[in-house]
Amino acid sequence: MITYETLEQILRAQLPALEHEEVVPKDLPLATVGLDSVGSVVLMDTLEDILGVTFPDEDIAPTTFDTPGALWAVLGRLSRG
Repeated sequence: MITYETLEQILRAQLPALEHEEVVPKDLPLATVGLDSVGSVVLMDTLEDILGVTFPDEDIAPTTFDTPGALWAVLGRLSRG
């Protein structure tokens, strides 16, 4: 299972606006820190590569990438198999 701290590190690398945040709130709207539709695809590909998961079609949706908490919940489910 991915830790939230690992997800935070990946998000900081993808979203420069988060680079200096001490903690990334789970309810932070990622669109407010620069995540757009293209960035979501790049983030998804990065997560798949780093974590060895595959996002099924039903999870490739804007709601998955709304907040770190929403993304973390999906990743938790995917990592359990």
